[in-house]
Amino acid sequence: MLPNFLIVGGIATGTSFLSATLVHHPDIYLPRIQRPEPNFFHYTDKYSRGLDWYQETFFHEASAETAVGERSSLLLTSPKAPERIAASLPQVKLIFCLRNPIERAWGNYRFSVLEGLETLSFADALMHEDERMQKAEGRWAEVQPHAYVNRSRYVSGLKKYISLFGKENLLFLKSEELGRNPAENISRVCSFLNVEPRSDLPLPPNYSSPSVSDPAIQTELRAYFGDRFPALIEAIRKEEKISSNEVSDQDDVNIERLRENLRGQKEPMPEECRQRLRFLLEDEIAAVQEMVDFSVDDWT
Repeated sequence: MLPNFLIVGGIATGTSFLSATLVHHPDIYLPRIQRPEPNFFHYTDKYSRGLDWYQETFFHEASAETAVGERSSLLLTSPKAPERIAASLPQVKLIFCLRNPIERAWGNYRFSVLEGLETLSFADALMHEDERMQKAEGRWAEVQPHAYVNRSRYVSGLKKYISLFGKENLLFLKSEELGRNPAENISRVCSFLNVEPRSDLPLPPNYSSPSVSDPAIQTELRAYFGDRFPALIEAIRKEEKISSNEVSDQDDVNIERLRENLRGQKEPMPEECRQRLRFLLEDEIAAVQEMVDFSVDDWT
């Protein structure tokens, strides 16, 4: 069974919250393991494995659910995903979480720092973004962990999706409203997916990215733990117990360093960065307003 809906983005917009809520609906199927996200239609190496691999990897447990889908946050601004999705799933429904692009860029930066992928200050990262993106090679040319402004440019992607699928098959959620009024917005999603709205779906805790004391330590520990690093970050964020059977004594030492390098409070965006982003994204925000059914006045 292939999906009949996709949560297509974007990064740091509330898609994790949305999918973690919908997974409890008895008539909705989402992969139980939600990290790493599939992003099948974005990554060329995954897409080249074909739809059979996609189906078996992410949807083999789906059965009689009315709505079958997945969350892939890179698809909103992916240059290749819209056409790939249209070719493979022409009848699919698409859900977009759209957050203030200025705040989204800051949230994306904080997540990259948390993941050990960023050591520059936000101001320097914004200054060197285009240069770093152009220099990215291999898999990193598609990962693009430093595309903070570029992934806050929604308009090009939205135009492609509207053209390929029609607005009737797209649902736009304002991320800020999803956070303030989750029940109302989850009901909208259920209606869009033709399943019964439920008032008893448990809402997940807030696992927003903690702040990092020293980005260099974060980068060092990512290199040490390798592929295990994202799962360890998730476990620490959720205050889950890490099994001692799976770690060595040196692992224990570095896990404690990782814990000590994180602090709970969310730092505010530097004001000079906010002003720069306002300048860079002002026209983008105005164009989004012409495409969605909610007000973006508070974004500026």
